[in-house]
Amino acid sequence: MSTVALMSQRTYSEKELEVSMEKLLQELGGMDSLIRPGDRVLLKPNMLSARPVAKRITTDPMVVRIIARMVLDCGAKPFIGDSPGIEPFPQVAKASGIAETGEELGIPVMELDSPVPVPGNENARFKNIEISSKVLEADKVINIPKLKTHAQMLLTLGVKNLFGTVVAQRKAEWHYKVGLDRDIFASLHLDIYQAIRPVITILDGIWGMEGHGPGSGYPRNFGILAASTDAVALDCSICRILGVPLEDFPLYREAKRRNIGQTDLKEVLYRGDLDPLSVIEGVDIPRLDSLHVLPGFLKFFGNTMISRPVQDPNKCIGCGECVKICAAHAIKLEGKRLNYDYRRCIRCFCCQEVCPVNAIGFKKGFFLKAMEIFRR
Repeated sequence: MSTVALMSQRTYSEKELEVSMEKLLQELGGMDSLIRPGDRVLLKPNMLSARPVAKRITTDPMVVRIIARMVLDCGAKPFIGDSPGIEPFPQVAKASGIAETGEELGIPVMELDSPVPVPGNENARFKNIEISSKVLEADKVINIPKLKTHAQMLLTLGVKNLFGTVVAQRKAEWHYKVGLDRDIFASLHLDIYQAIRPVITILDGIWGMEGHGPGSGYPRNFGILAASTDAVALDCSICRILGVPLEDFPLYREAKRRNIGQTDLKEVLYRGDLDPLSVIEGVDIPRLDSLHVLPGFLKFFGNTMISRPVQDPNKCIGCGECVKICAAHAIKLEGKRLNYDYRRCIRCFCCQEVCPVNAIGFKKGFFLKAMEIFRR
């Protein structure tokens, strides 16, 4: 049976958060039950992009700071790392407050680079995954995701956060390889999760993001701290708390199909002061559609039926970041005008993620509009 600890926590006040974090981890046996003196421990936050902390795109530096201190108190050697998709790592580390955290504590903050193949796993769906060698060199990994919605995968929580160990531009290459099937992409995330096997996942859901995350939504105070040694159970539990039917969550569908982690929430033991059956009302969750959900006779029409990214020309600054990230080579920039080739576009919405001025939006496809009418 998996255990998920849930705590109510509304602010990043250092003293309050220290107390809550200590209580949270004690529900799972305490940090010293996971970390041994001398362990080299990677702290893996979400460092998606170089945006201000108040945008709630990245894991809050106070959460990382407190966890790092707890690891230091165990006599271990923590370091902080991630691999942003396109922006320079030093720029992201500074904007997110993570660089300052490392300086204050005297611990390394480093880019996860130098890709190497992950160890073989006969149950893996993908046999050629490469992640940063720095992850595999760590004795332990502590996964520290941010609670956010995700325009392609519905939610980005514990399991999805480990996709950040794939080095830089190779993330976009994987988007291209898996194409429009979100369940296949979720299966890739599960393979990475099983390869890394973090000793614990600690979710920063105090402030998170709703709407068209992970980079273009808007902040919301969810008031949640959560932790588990089973990131699948944690992610599915948060999905339910956000009022999302589990069957709508690609990670749940694929984890259940492959029997990875605990997807039956009746078999999860909950601890902490937050009711696991509580529901946060009115969360703005992206509506997903993709080719794999179209009826067979409609798949011929494919890209004309499903939702797509669109430019807001009044916001665009012509920086070209969307063109750089597009592994499908589906975008051309002419001045400040974007031209999409929707026959090539795989609907990964990476262009939307990296846009620094939220100039890329989302246009509902015919199939999604029809589903919404049917559900009314």
